[in-house]
Amino acid sequence: MNLLINDANILIDIVKLDIVEAFLSLNFDLHTTDFVFAELNADQQESIRSGRLKIIQTENQQDFDAIMNLVIAHKGLSFEDCSVWHYTQKLKGTLITGDGMLRKKVSNAGLDVKGIIFILEEIKNQNKLAVNVCIEKLKTLKVINDRLPMYEIDKRIENWTFDQ
Repeated sequence: MNLLINDANILIDIVKLDIVEAFLSLNFDLHTTDFVFAELNADQQESIRSGRLKIIQTENQQDFDAIMNLVIAHKGLSFEDCSVWHYTQKLKGTLITGDGMLRKKVSNAGLDVKGIIFILEEIKNQNKLAVNVCIEKLKTLKVINDRLPMYEIDKRIENWTFDQ
């Protein structure tokens, strides 16, 4: 798993948590799609824009049709959701998303899916931020995103605090 395809909700949380620099320095090939990037507001785009985050351009009809087929087959998913699904499959990457429905459908299709907790774990594991800073970011994450599995966040806070 070297290639990560990032959904908008992940990029938004990364900006809100003020961990853009640490995220962009991770030892992964970081991607998103042009459609997802367009979902971000101008400040978020400016914060996350970097040569390290590659924006996949959907330039051919074959990719566009494949995305549309996913949209038609999977009611409730947006075109942007299906764009990250398509490129995760096409590029054999890992999808990084916090969208529960997208996560379930992509996982059921046999693809690897992770979320923002994984990103914070990797920031810690790759020593991009100090452990105490990562713990604070997890605590902030609980406040800004109440749809996450709080038990998983609490478990990491406890373990990371013990590891210090």
